[in-house]
Amino acid sequence: MEFEPVPVIISLVIGTVVGLGYFAGLWITVQTLPRAKRPRLTWALSALLRVAGATLVFIILLRWGVTQAVAALAGFTIARFGSTAIWGRTREPMIPGTGRKREADQ
Repeated sequence: MEFEPVPVIISLVIGTVVGLGYFAGLWITVQTLPRAKRPRLTWALSALLRVAGATLVFIILLRWGVTQAVAALAGFTIARFGSTAIWGRTREPMIPGTGRKREADQ
């Protein structure tokens, strides 16, 4: 069996795109939770959609081959670090809607 780099590169790119979508969805969820009327439902639906979407893509890539799935997981991991570079690290914990730090953290 001969190694073919093109499917691996495509899988790496697919994994990166899925990862960026996953972490962008997480970022959007975190930004909207303080204003959400039903934050638990918002969080649960967001988590369900993000995990289901990523899982579906990885299952499809597993049917293509284990090497491609591993490459996609590597792309997903790259996206995790890329999203941190894009959207930044965790900020100071704040009381939602007040702009003040929590007293325990001061």
